[in-house]
Amino acid sequence: MTALLMLAVFALCAVLMVRRILPALLAIPVMAIVLCAVAGVPFARLGAVFSGGVTVLAPAYAAVIFGALLGRVTIDTGIARAIVNLTAEYGGENPLLFALVLCAVTAVLFVSLSGLGAIVMVGSIVLPTMLAVGVPRRLTGPLFLMAFALGFTFNIANWTFYTTFFGVTEGRLLPFALALAAIDAIALLAFAIVGFARERDYATWREARRDEDAEVLDLESDRGGRVPAIAMVVPLLPMPLYFFFHLDAVTAFSVSAVLAAAIVRPRAIVQTLVGAAIRGIEDVAPAVLLFMGIGMLLVAVKEPAMHAALAPIAGDWIARPTAFVLVFGLLSPLVLYRGPLNPFGVGIAFFAALIGAHAIAPVLLVAGVMALVAVQNVCDPTNTANVWVANQTGDRTERMMLVTLPYQYVVAILAALLAVSLHIASAAPLPSAPFPPGLLAPASAAHRIVVDDDGTRFGRIAAATVAARLTHAGFQVARRHAVPERRDCSAKPYAAYLYVRRQRFPLLEGVNLDIGLRLEDCGGWVVREWHDHAIEPHPRAALVRRLALQGVRRLLAWRARHPRRAHILFAHGLSLPANLRPTYYFALFKTVDGYMRVYVRAGGPAWAAGMRTGEIVDKIDGRWWWDYGTFQSEARSYDGKAHSFQVRVGNGTRQIQLLAPVLPKEVEALLRE
Repeated sequence: MTALLMLAVFALCAVLMVRRILPALLAIPVMAIVLCAVAGVPFARLGAVFSGGVTVLAPAYAAVIFGALLGRVTIDTGIARAIVNLTAEYGGENPLLFALVLCAVTAVLFVSLSGLGAIVMVGSIVLPTMLAVGVPRRLTGPLFLMAFALGFTFNIANWTFYTTFFGVTEGRLLPFALALAAIDAIALLAFAIVGFARERDYATWREARRDEDAEVLDLESDRGGRVPAIAMVVPLLPMPLYFFFHLDAVTAFSVSAVLAAAIVRPRAIVQTLVGAAIRGIEDVAPAVLLFMGIGMLLVAVKEPAMHAALAPIAGDWIARPTAFVLVFGLLSPLVLYRGPLNPFGVGIAFFAALIGAHAIAPVLLVAGVMALVAVQNVCDPTNTANVWVANQTGDRTERMMLVTLPYQYVVAILAALLAVSLHIASAAPLPSAPFPPGLLAPASAAHRIVVDDDGTRFGRIAAATVAARLTHAGFQVARRHAVPERRDCSAKPYAAYLYVRRQRFPLLEGVNLDIGLRLEDCGGWVVREWHDHAIEPHPRAALVRRLALQGVRRLLAWRARHPRRAHILFAHGLSLPANLRPTYYFALFKTVDGYMRVYVRAGGPAWAAGMRTGEIVDKIDGRWWWDYGTFQSEARSYDGKAHSFQVRVGNGTRQIQLLAPVLPKEVEALLRE
């Protein structure tokens, strides 16, 4: 019933956006809060969903803001016009060839540029230039939009969103993006050739009929003088900085913007950058607000109540090849008019649900979204960019949609087929079972516990007391030394491991004696730890036994309070997380020597990927861990995403790519008593 109500909320928000009653900027945050209420998320958590959503995608919209800064600098300094003029000068007299060259320039520019302001500025140069050399009027708008979409495939600000929202790395996505760009380029070429063969109404640029049109065409760059040739390379600079030198998007855009201003306007560099920053923020303000709303949805679907409610909707059916091609290829026109698959509308809720349910590998989901965006960027009549282009060329958005949709529809279908055929998700497949081999102890190890000690006299006395009491409670206990994290559980003779330790702290009143019990599963993953202590001038064995028995009572009380988790631990050797969220069973922690090290549960997904306890981690997802910060790096241990790592091995390094996580809910369902 809850799932049906949530689908009704999806449908209502979609209708409100399609009919333009409620803009996406408001509809998506409202959807996040209403879905939480329907799913039964506690009222006290709604504030966390709202505030957390505002900041969770901060890296993405920060990249958009600084990308807009570079875009404004590129336009205001005259660099963009100089590039187009240079192209026009050497473009020759063949309108088709000239149009394709301008499309290539446009695509390259929009790898770095973003926002409606950049589209207006670049379009104000490219569109009249196309018409002036004889490109058919009804082709200029569609060609410009297709070129924009081609460059948007590699748009750095957009890729920052992909890596932040979906948790994928640039390296894993790049092969698919290159292939998608090739398909897009072929579609653009085919459209141009067919269009030139059919169109004969060569038109000139319409005169500006309004003062604001004249203002748009009268670019500031006209007053900027000559642009040094070296400055024309600056719009391309963020690409190598981001993709090859692995600088973050904000740094890449900032360096490029400062360099552009310094080369073209060295005496007015401060004024140029300040003016570009202010106008750039104005250009992308709607996109920033949209990212905040999307962030609220992302935070909302991570709530346990939302996760449970969305499970029937976001099943693993989407990962099947036929279903994937159907949704992201054949049904791709559903992105139009802010439809249910629109990534910048109600569709983002569907994608967030898939992420929260781990129903599909993140990199495969991003590939599907990129296929949809190929249709949405070019064809959607509700795009502000499409409306502006149609107005400037005297065309209609609906006509541009009809002439471009057949080409972009084929692009989406081929992209979906490509994602499946190239096995984009082969590095992170969905598991056929919710646990990898070696995760669980064999059946013969059920209810067997190893009780170990720290080697001290009191430690041995406490361990013997604990072992005797657990035997009386029905467990099969072995007293011996073991290191559970050294090998997986496939051949372990025990399901749980209990480490007993004594600690002494001299005080003025006497000696504070502490007896601690640390319960671990068969792979060395800590379940719980209990400590009991007492102060005596001269602690004796009787006190040790009393404290040890108190610890056992705490352990047995935990078993009574958590019967399901205790059963899976003692019968199958696995510690399930209390929140039942997907997990890779590893933890990152910074040691006193300043290194980031890892603790790995033997037999878990991180272990299966090749990660081992004690290894030094240098990079996470291709970036130095200190770029994220200590807390943010350590938090990536628990977000359930398939991160990649660079770890040290001797004098060299090796790469580790996480595969599929353990899905605790499915494990719990399979291991019923």
